[in-house]
Amino acid sequence: MSEKAERKGFGKLKSGRLLEIMIVLIIVVIVAIVLYNFLAGNKNEERETVAEDYASQLEARLGEALSAIDGAGAVSVMIRLADDGETVIAMETTTLEDGTVVTAPVLIDGEVVVLEEKKPEISGVLIVAEGANSLGVRFDLLSAAASVLDINQSLIKVYTKG
Repeated sequence: MSEKAERKGFGKLKSGRLLEIMIVLIIVVIVAIVLYNFLAGNKNEERETVAEDYASQLEARLGEALSAIDGAGAVSVMIRLADDGETVIAMETTTLEDGTVVTAPVLIDGEVVVLEEKKPEISGVLIVAEGANSLGVRFDLLSAAASVLDINQSLIKVYTKG
């Protein structure tokens, strides 16, 4: 067998092997993306419910605390969230022999590893209180809500119940 024929045959073998590796890599990336989207899709529904529960709990606790302010009377609170919060997951990056970089979520016992859960951002607060016709009470409600929620007072509106 000639040297040229050997190189040609080895080249085909080598390119065939490279093709197999590329196909496997593509399949791995597709599976990782599908798995990530599937898990993220379920998490989005859960995150919306969690965000709604979070807002409801904040409203109840804040309403109770603001009702205790002298002169406030009965207080109702509504909180609007800008987002559903964010879940930061651990990602693993692997560089293969051919230089291809593959990124996939880190799994332990089939579960995605969560690094951080960020609370939803508050975009607005409505406070309706019986005693809000008094400027002093209105200021106290505004100041207390901004302090407790750690937001700018411009995001809070206070109105008189009646």
